[in-house]
Parts: sequence; C-alpha cells; structure tokens
Amino acid sequence: MGRADAVMHKALAAYRKGQLADAVRCLRVAVDLQPDQAQALRLLGAIALQQQRPDEAVRWLERAVMSSLEVARDPQIHAALGNLHAAAQRWGEAEPAYATACALRPGDAVIQHNHGVALQELDRADAARAAFERALALEPRYASAHHGRGLALLAGDAAALPDALAAFGAAVACDAANPRYRTERARALICAARHADALEDLAALAAPGADALNLRGIALKALGRADEALAAYDAALAAAPDFAEALSNRGNLRLLARQFAPALADLGRAVALKPGIDWLAGTYLYAGLHVFDWRDHDARRTALLAALDAGRRSVQPLALQCLVDDPARQRLAAQRWTASLGLPAPAPCAPTAATGTADAARIRITYISRDLREHPLAYLIAEVLELHDRARFEVSVLHYGPAEAQGIQARLRAAVERFVDVAALPDAEIAALARRLGSDVAVDLTGFTEGARSGVFAARAAPVQMSYLGYLGTAGGGATPLHDYLIADAVLIPAAERAHYDEAIVYLPSYQANDRQRPRPAPTPRAALGLPEQACVLCCFNNPCKIAPEQFADWVEILHAVPGAVLWLLGEDELASRQLRAHAQALGVAPERLVFAPRRSRDAYLASLGAADLFLDTLPYNAGTTASDALWVGLPVLTRPGRSFSARVAASLLTALDLPELIAPTRADYVERAIALARDPAARAALRAKLAAQRDAGRLFDAPRVARSLEQACREALRLHADGAAPRDIVVID
Repeated sequence: MGRADAVMHKALAAYRKGQLADAVRCLRVAVDLQPDQAQALRLLGAIALQQQRPDEAVRWLERAVMSSLEVARDPQIHAALGNLHAAAQRWGEAEPAYATACALRPGDAVIQHNHGVALQELDRADAARAAFERALALEPRYASAHHGRGLALLAGDAAALPDALAAFGAAVACDAANPRYRTERARALICAARHADALEDLAALAAPGADALNLRGIALKALGRADEALAAYDAALAAAPDFAEALSNRGNLRLLARQFAPALADLGRAVALKPGIDWLAGTYLYAGLHVFDWRDHDARRTALLAALDAGRRSVQPLALQCLVDDPARQRLAAQRWTASLGLPAPAPCAPTAATGTADAARIRITYISRDLREHPLAYLIAEVLELHDRARFEVSVLHYGPAEAQGIQARLRAAVERFVDVAALPDAEIAALARRLGSDVAVDLTGFTEGARSGVFAARAAPVQMSYLGYLGTAGGGATPLHDYLIADAVLIPAAERAHYDEAIVYLPSYQANDRQRPRPAPTPRAALGLPEQACVLCCFNNPCKIAPEQFADWVEILHAVPGAVLWLLGEDELASRQLRAHAQALGVAPERLVFAPRRSRDAYLASLGAADLFLDTLPYNAGTTASDALWVGLPVLTRPGRSFSARVAASLLTALDLPELIAPTRADYVERAIALARDPAARAALRAKLAAQRDAGRLFDAPRVARSLEQACREALRLHADGAAPRDIVVID
C-alpha cells in the first residue's frame, strides 16, 4: 500500500467513527499526495456540506468531477452541485449542473423538478415548463412540480392563465396542507378576476401569512369591500411592517378613498423600500397632485417618463393624463398597462342574427359599465339611453358597480330593456352573458378608470366592441386592441395625432352625450358661498389632480393682472387647500384670494356655478363633465387645447357650441384672454348671451342627435363586420 492509500485508509476510518476533523486532515494530505484522488475530493465535499460550508463543498466537488471520469458520470454529484448553487441563488451555475444530472439520470423526477426551478429563476419559462412536465410524467402527484409548472405557464404566456390555474389546482389536490399552493392559486384567480374564488382559497389557510393577507386585500378591494380590504392590508403590515407591496396596495386604497395624507405616507414608504414595484412611482407622483405636493415635480416626472420610455411599468394611463400632454406616451402607457393585465387578445366573434341586417332585426347594443350610478358619467349618458330608437335597437346594460334603488340609477333602469347587475360575476362570465343576450355591439363606458373590468372585452362580449365616455384615450393593445372602435370627434383626434390610437375611430359630429333634463337652477347668492359680491370670480371645479404646477402659474399671472379677482376651487381636503394657499403666497398672491368650495349635492353644485364669472380649464387634463355643467348653466369656459384626447375635451364641447373665442391656441393667449375677460364685464355678458343662444341651437346638448349618431356608427361598424372587413375609421355625417 502506497502512502496516499494509507492516508486515505486512515481518513475513511476516522470518517466512519465520526471524527470529522481527523478525517479532513487525512483527506487533505491524501489530496496533496495525489491531487486527482477522486474519492478524497468527493468526501471532502461531503464533509464540507455536512458542516454547512457550502462554498467549500462546491470547490471540492467540482475538483472531484474534473479528476475522474467515473465521478463525472455520477448524477448525484451534479445534482448536489446544483443544489449547492441553488441554495446560494447562483442559478447560472445551478442550471448546467442540473442539466448534466438530468442527462445522466433522466428518470429522476426530483432532479427534473430542480432543473425546472433553476430555469424558472433564469426567466426561461418554456424550458422550465418542459422540465416540470418531465418530472410530472415520472411522478404525476408531485405537488411542487405542478406548482412550478403553473408559475412557468404564467411567466411564459399570459393567455395560459386557465392552464396555470389547473396546475395550481393539481398542486392543491396533491398536497392540500401546503399553504404555498393555495396562496399561488389565489394569486392566479385574482389575475383571472375570480376574486370570490380567490377569497375561498385564502380562507382555507389555517394561518395566513403576510403575502396571503395582502392577496386577500386585493380581492376584497376588487369586490368593492373597501373596509375589509383595508383591514386585510393592516393585518399584512402588522405581520410584516416593511412589506412594500402591501404598503403600495394600502396606499392605493386610501387614495381611492380620498384619504390623501395617509395614502402619501404609505406610498412614500413603499417607494423608499422597493421603488421598482410596478406602477408605484407614477401612483406616488399622482397622489401628490391631489394635495398639490409639487416637491421635485419636474425631476420626478422626467424620471417617470424616462422609465416609461425604457420599457418599465412606471405609470398607469389615467395618472399619466394628469402629468403630460403626449399622445404617443399615453398610447405607450396604455399598451404597457393592457399587457400587464395578462389578458388574451379579443378573438373574432361570429355575427349575430341582427348583424348587417338592421332591416330584419333590431340591433342589440349592450352598455357595460361600473359607473351607471351616482356618478358624472351616468348623468351624461342618461338621456341618450332613453332616446335610442326602440324600433331598430334593443338596449341593455350590464352593470358591475353598486346597485342603487333611487336617484339616477333608477332612471337608467327604466331607460333600457334590461339592466343586469353583474358585479359578482367574473369577467369571462360577463362577456358570456353579453353574448347570450345576442349583443351585436358592446360599449365600454369605463375604460381604464377605477374598477375597470377590461377582461370582459378581452373575452369578447360582442362582435363589435366600442369605447365611449369613460376613459379619454386609447386602451392600447397594438394590432389586437381591446376595443374595435374608440368613439371621438374630429376635434378630439385631429389627423395629425391619429397614429397614436390603436383602435379604429368613430368620428361623431359631436362627441359628448349630455342630458337636457338636468336642472338649470337660479344662481346661489355669492354671500351664501363665501364669495365677494363685486369681484371677478374665476373658477375651476376640476379635481385638484388636474391642476398642474404650470397651470397654477398661469392662474397666478392672471390674478396679478386683475386686482381683487378671486380663484374659486374645489376644496374637499384641508391639506390640499393649505398647500395651494402656500404656493400662492410664495408667488406673491394673498392666500385669501383662493376660495375653496366643499362638495355639494348635484343640484346645489349646479346652482353654485352661476355665481362665477369665468371657468378656467386645465391642461393637460381638461374638464369634461364639469365643463358641460358650466356651459349648461351659462358659465363660459376658457380652454387651451393640447394634443391628447384628454387635453382637447373642452375644445370639443366649445366647438359644438360654436364658441371658438373661448379656445386659446397658446399658453400666452390663454392668459391674455382670461385677463381681458376678467377685466371686461360687458364682454363676459356678451359671451353669456351667445352661450345661452347656442346652448339650445348647437350640437352639444342635442341628445337626440347624439343617439342617432351612435346608432349610425353601430350600423356601419356591423356592416363592415358582416362583410368580413377589419374595423376602419367611420365618419358619421349628420
């Protein structure tokens, strides 16, 4: 026996007796004497692993593989190396080790599974799925492999959500006691908008962790159970105070509840902890706009846009409309948001019996919305729904917002042939219901506003799908948009900006639906509103988030030029009012020249508008319903149109009333016209007289004309569909 063999013999004897230190000492001597002593190298690796020195174990095992063809052909060595690299999150090293082990022992389900995990961590979703499927072919009840397959399916193709749900279901069936599998299935159910089902899975967890509690909050919020959602987020954060995703979600919920200070606190903490959370940076900046928190506004906006341009999920489309007038970027944000929803592209839908045969059967229009309730949109659309030609059109509503027995919703329920409350249904079932009703045209009245159910349109609710009123812009989707048509007019989407919209465009003669039955009350006395009797009252009742720093700077310039004039704004939040007055004072305007109005009932609000002299619009996000309300009661609205849909709404309304003198082409012109009108009561009186005449003669408040225009658009879109033609722009002629 040579010296190396003798030393190796002593090492093995010490190892068998558990004398690991002596064994290691002898093994090192053996390796010094014979560097390719495979058995010594392998045993040194095993002892290092046993003593929890993984990096040392890797070095010994890799030397063992290089030292001997026999060791190099041992799948267990490669599997062990894969496990060591995986434990250290070195997935680039783990994957080839597992791949070699799989090649050497293809019938080992555990090694195939572990290879799938490594591939998944390397974002190689298709290869990971294949590895998990090989593991399942060997061991069909391998719960973790079912789970991994579900994750790989979701990562590889958002349209694979049904298959992923089945995979997670199989994992639960194989190991119902493992909370990870129910939690992951709940996450996928939320992605599928099956929020009630997700809650069932989460309720089955004996001791839900922070992740499960956060998911519970997401599902409850989607079901409109805001108080319970808040409690779930609170519980998640009690369990994990630095859980950035839960902070972000709670901040979003508080923002929707208009609890701005706590929302900003949550969102700010989330940004500090994990700034890369999808949409967080944009939401944080957007939340600050509600209370005029303009700290570092320009720099933060620039960074946000750079992130958007770089392909990141930095800002949601609705928030972006308050931040920039850039239709190309708004399209990009919409496309990014739509892609993030994981929705399949809407599949073609066969024509219904009525499609293309309007003379033989009534065309069925189904309006789908969350906001046909006490909401501005409901007041805009009400009379148009009442005025559809029932001889030619069958009108239905599928409503996934709150059910209300009184007020505007009661009127809307009476206006249509069926009004179905579908809030409890998943998106795909709402779409299926629309199809069972024989819908020819489905009109989305929500778009990307709060509570949107875009999945309804991804599941194809009707052969023709249109977007109208709720969201002011494209929903994206590229070559396969969620909606076939976006309803607009030539002012909202001029030819120069047409390329920034993915849908075909329906150009109505005038875009906005309006209700002639809304009251036109006598003006409330100024004294009752806290307004000066003799001063010029400039007002803007747009939501504060629409008032950008640049816009406020223009208003300050106007106030400087018109001594005694006051600016009358919506003032529902004390922090917002205090901060805007501080901005005014910093710019040399006395804080008391800003007057804040509380939110009032609709009738009281309309009556109060008559106390103002001029409504000043905002850019980049115009007044919509607030502008038409002002014009309805006879209050002139001054606007400066931008390039985007949401930046041109007021110009569309004023064009429909033939009031071009209230459309200022430039920023300087906007300021000059405002100053001139504020200084000239006679000019304002002449404008009011013209507005009063045009209100009855113009297109804006001609609800019958809007109803006929929409019907004509539906007929033409259905004719194109019946002919097998792709959607294309439609110009409706009076």
